[in-house]
Amino acid sequence: MMKTNPLHPAPWRRPSRGWLALSLLLLLAGLGFLAAFGRSQLQYLAGRQYYAALQADALPADAAGEPAVDFAALQAINPDAAAWLDMPGLDLSLPVVRPADNTTYLHRGFDGSESPAGCLFFSAADGGDGALYRVIYGHNLHDGSMFGALLRYRDPEFYARYPTFTLYTPEGAATYRIFSCPTATDTEPLYRTDRTAGEEYDAFLQQLTEASEYDTGARPPADARVLTLSTCLTSYGSGLERYVLHAYQE
Repeated sequence: MMKTNPLHPAPWRRPSRGWLALSLLLLLAGLGFLAAFGRSQLQYLAGRQYYAALQADALPADAAGEPAVDFAALQAINPDAAAWLDMPGLDLSLPVVRPADNTTYLHRGFDGSESPAGCLFFSAADGGDGALYRVIYGHNLHDGSMFGALLRYRDPEFYARYPTFTLYTPEGAATYRIFSCPTATDTEPLYRTDRTAGEEYDAFLQQLTEASEYDTGARPPADARVLTLSTCLTSYGSGLERYVLHAYQE
């Protein structure tokens, strides 16, 4: 068998057309991925800038210096505007819409434009401001916007610093205290919003409390008004796994 002489290496051979085609495809795929990633980052940036401007316009302070949401201004932009969620610990202050379905605002911003960040929205089965149990959905995004920072509540020390948040509606502001921080799947009964006061409801709240990843020390009173915040457990998948916060109105 012939051996290659290291002093006389084998002559260079032109790559086959198959290898050239494969290399070109890989290059194009890489460029396409970078272009898509860059476009999504620009869209996230535009979304953050839009919501920051909206916050400045729609969240003026009242005479006492407290935030007072201008719902007339919000509803002039989007008639679906139903609430404003403010979570200072997460630097989250965003509008919440009440849609006709659970898909419209997955990829549509508050102003109706196409957006990968979507918009926070109540469950389409939501019973309105007088409902006993409500759910708000939001994306878990790579850049931490929308509900991307919600998973910080997996840390009990973070919860201890920020156990409450505020929901503004046209009827006024309400403080909610988080009492449970569990993982879940989107097939679980916690997404049913047709709840009525009574023993069955109180047993349901007890189940939510016991599902928490750690004991918050907070316990919802009987027939408490509860708000659930729900997002995907990871920012890179769209499976059934969710991370949720359950909070009762104080």
